[in-house]
Amino acid sequence: MIRHIHNKVRKVYQNIASRNNITGRKRKSAIIHFSEKVGLVYFGTVDQHHDDHHIVRGLTASTSHLDEHYAVGTFEDYDVSLVHRIDTTEDTAGKLRTHAWVIFEIKLKHNVDIPHIFMGAHEHKNSPYAKLFSTHTAMQRVPLGTFERYDQEFTSRYSLFARALYFIQVERYFTAAITKVIAAHFWPLSVEVCDGLLYIYADNQPITIRLLETMLKNGLWLAKQLDEQLVEVN
Repeated sequence: MIRHIHNKVRKVYQNIASRNNITGRKRKSAIIHFSEKVGLVYFGTVDQHHDDHHIVRGLTASTSHLDEHYAVGTFEDYDVSLVHRIDTTEDTAGKLRTHAWVIFEIKLKHNVDIPHIFMGAHEHKNSPYAKLFSTHTAMQRVPLGTFERYDQEFTSRYSLFARALYFIQVERYFTAAITKVIAAHFWPLSVEVCDGLLYIYADNQPITIRLLETMLKNGLWLAKQLDEQLVEVN
């Protein structure tokens, strides 16, 4: 009964967050114009339980999330999906919190056994990404510096997280040179690599064409870097 009530409350929160207000109209306009500009096919709102489409997964996926402004296509020879996602989750204190993300999913070309990696801000308690660490309890902060020294601008902003078994492997993919560029151009975006897919996240930010262009540009650059590293490492 309590779970049923919480699910109803979640739906109310999500409907409020996505309703047709000025912010919602601006968000829709930005995503539609961006999709047209880069050649993505725009589908609008999709239902993960009923519609026949590729679901953008990653750490934000849940049985209750709402996906709107969904678009797919190919850009610079990479398969790309874009979606605006809203979900209401319960934090450690039992309080419901609604989060919103704009997400780019990019399929890596060299789909080998790359480990599950998350790159984000240091602190994640009650953050939009807290679910990752409650669901994947083995994910730990990677202690960087085994092979080379990492730039302070990166280490002051970001941490890399993975299972301890893959710490060395993660450092070989996210080298000091790659993370230096990330520090200069990605903040405050977050990144996840899982099952051969690269996810670029912007959470709770005003969605503009400029933000979307930055996310796609950065995501494609990182996808190419990772594909090169995947060939070298494997």
